[in-house]
Amino acid sequence: MNKNHVLLLKIVFTLLAFAAGTGCLNRMIEPAKPDEKESRAQQQVLRVLYSNHEAGPEAVIDAMETYSRQTGIRIEVEALPYNNLQEKVFSELAQGKGTYDLIAVDTPWMPKVIEHLEPLSSYIKQSNHPDSIKLDDFIAKVFLDTSVFRPDSPQAEPPSLETVSLDGITSAGFEIWSLPIQSNALTVSYRKDLFESPQYREEFRRLYGRELEIPRTFGEYAQVAKFFTRDTDGDGKTDLYGTTLMGSRHEANFVDFKSFLNSFGGRLFDDDFEPALQSKEGVEALQTYGSWINEYKITPPDVLTYTWDEVSVVFEFGKAAMGMNYHNMRLNPKVGGEVGYFMFPGTMEGGALIRGPHFGSWGLAINRYSRQKEDAYALAEYLTSPQSQMGYLKFNHHVTRKSAYEQAQHITDPSLREYYRVLGDSLRVGVGRPRITNYEQVSDAVQSAVHEYLTGEKTAQDALSDAAAEVRGLMRQAGYHKS
Repeated sequence: MNKNHVLLLKIVFTLLAFAAGTGCLNRMIEPAKPDEKESRAQQQVLRVLYSNHEAGPEAVIDAMETYSRQTGIRIEVEALPYNNLQEKVFSELAQGKGTYDLIAVDTPWMPKVIEHLEPLSSYIKQSNHPDSIKLDDFIAKVFLDTSVFRPDSPQAEPPSLETVSLDGITSAGFEIWSLPIQSNALTVSYRKDLFESPQYREEFRRLYGRELEIPRTFGEYAQVAKFFTRDTDGDGKTDLYGTTLMGSRHEANFVDFKSFLNSFGGRLFDDDFEPALQSKEGVEALQTYGSWINEYKITPPDVLTYTWDEVSVVFEFGKAAMGMNYHNMRLNPKVGGEVGYFMFPGTMEGGALIRGPHFGSWGLAINRYSRQKEDAYALAEYLTSPQSQMGYLKFNHHVTRKSAYEQAQHITDPSLREYYRVLGDSLRVGVGRPRITNYEQVSDAVQSAVHEYLTGEKTAQDALSDAAAEVRGLMRQAGYHKS
């Protein structure tokens, strides 16, 4: 194909769904037509089903435009809000439809849809672009959690590998089902200007006999948060709180608690998928979580209504000195100040710091019913390649490759550079979601337990024990237990 014929892109936006209030976006990406008869590549259309928000569509669509320009292949992208996307993915695949060639899959969906996806190991072996696939460049924990499953038992934990290798995966009986495109981890945004204030540093040193530093443990974090919870304008009312939490009965609360649970050495399930959250580690994790709200009162009073959205607003408008979320929160310009980032705290065990922040990822998977599987794989390989991932940095995209995080350390913005360092470190120690087909039901049961404790309806032990009994029943219904 003559490259001069594809220097310009013709991009057609179809925003009718937005006008209807659904938040959907259909976008056709196509190269400008050459003067001569269109080639086969120019007649071809790859259809992609993607997220309109959570998985960083701006960066990925930008890369699709480049790919279309280079190959002459037209790409039609349908980007949907999370719930609509999940519903459409499940519906399309369950009906065996090949409408979409490439699909964005959130990790907890994988056990439900894996039978409808194309295994990728053979495509990776036969790749014509080894520099684009480079499995050993992916962050191992991200790749294994997002993409590696055993086809006959998707609940099985992937092999433990320090570096991703195809042989290490397939020799253990596992297969690759997607390529990671975006990953989030729970991190802490903080008011660096407050931490560096000479006045606050002197006051903290006088009160606690140590320097005001970034907290590493939950105890240190609570102490710093208590210090910053105060009345700053002298009207007798607290207007600055030490931290935020996601206390609403919501998925955000489940993964919030799960991060505490992991960091206390607890687990949601044991190796036989028996509930384990009611353990002493689970009780201690929940009591610590609740103490920040009800005992120390270092969170805003309406924290039981917070999800990740409300946390962002509270931090943005300067109402919290520290805040936990899945992106780099920033301050409103009217607030002023400077933002820094650090890793989710943990607990000390045997002289080692144990951290377990929640993380989750999106993968690009090939629809098993697609008639263009090889071309869909080529696009997925390109979109997740080291070169493309480095290009995503300008969009503040949460990349999945080690080389992209190394490249991020050359970003001129020191705050963003720090965030990428913290995000990369967090992904290396993060803990993903359980690999179960009834994830949403289990999450809902745990959310209820946490909420019942936070509102004083039950003790931590009773709330978690009751949740464990409910989860045990759910697992039995889903076929994980025979009796």
